[in-house]
Amino acid sequence: MTIEPRLDIIGAALADPSRSRILCELMDGRAFTNKELACAANVSPQTASAHLKQLEQAGLTASLRNGRHVYHRIANAEVAAILEGLAQLSPTDHLSRPGQIGTDTRQARSCYNHIAGRLGVLMTDRLIALNVLMVRDDTICAGPRYHAFLDEIGIEAPLGSLGKPPAKFCLDWTERRHHISGPLATAIMQKFLEAHWLERRTGSRALNITAEGLDVLECQFGLTQVDIDLVDPV
Repeated sequence: MTIEPRLDIIGAALADPSRSRILCELMDGRAFTNKELACAANVSPQTASAHLKQLEQAGLTASLRNGRHVYHRIANAEVAAILEGLAQLSPTDHLSRPGQIGTDTRQARSCYNHIAGRLGVLMTDRLIALNVLMVRDDTICAGPRYHAFLDEIGIEAPLGSLGKPPAKFCLDWTERRHHISGPLATAIMQKFLEAHWLERRTGSRALNITAEGLDVLECQFGLTQVDIDLVDPV
């Protein structure tokens, strides 16, 4: 008997637009209640519960209880990376149409636990150009200025498995270029949120760049508002 992966189970879990919307909401990186996800998917709480049960059975989400409330989240970072990868297969002709996807979502958003969108891609480019990170045979390693950069921005060296790289490439589904994920990327997003250099947008994965955040991006990454702004093709 040939043993094959049950891709049909994953496919069935992803096939419903409401379940897809729930997963996109959870790619924010935070845990949400059934009611919050029902609102995001524009379905009843009962329907959301059924969707969440199927997603959890497929291994895509996990639930945790805190007091009287049950929260739902993406199962783990590996699932988040796979979902972001699958997004590469989705059509992109809608991205520049007014009302289809917010410009702010394309500009800066959370990709589970790291920064994505144009901002994430530009920050990755600058980290490599500034020798904070180096790329060797498609593997990211710490560069000559890695620890100096961590000190300057106020981040403790992220803990990772022995011998594991501080970051890895994650293909950005709107930019079609790489941003970074992994321990360093997670630490950077946490720092930017805690310092209020970035702020979460209610009901969206979009991240707002604050005035202080723009100063930090220019000082530490050499990025200006002009660099970050999106220019749609005519």
